[in-house]
Amino acid sequence: MRPNNEFTQRVNQLMEEKGLRKDTPIYLVCRSGSRSSKAANLLHLAGYTKVYSVTDGFEGDKATVGPRKGERVVNGWKNAGLPWTYKLDKHVMYWDL
Repeated sequence: MRPNNEFTQRVNQLMEEKGLRKDTPIYLVCRSGSRSSKAANLLHLAGYTKVYSVTDGFEGDKATVGPRKGERVVNGWKNAGLPWTYKLDKHVMYWDL
């Protein structure tokens, strides 16, 4: 993977298009929490004041021992039994692939 050098600029553009300000809450999530925490830091440096990253991500970490070794069954939103769905509203998401 390589960093998206236009990430902050693109978020600025999307926020402006939607009439949102830098104090609008932004929630970030990735698979394990690493990329979303880095993105949160970038947005904070760009002046966003309410940026949140889901700790341990959506799927969490891989088990290092036991019968499920190598599977993402340690921590994370999904493994904590928190509500989730595959039905996502792309109108409220940063979705720029």
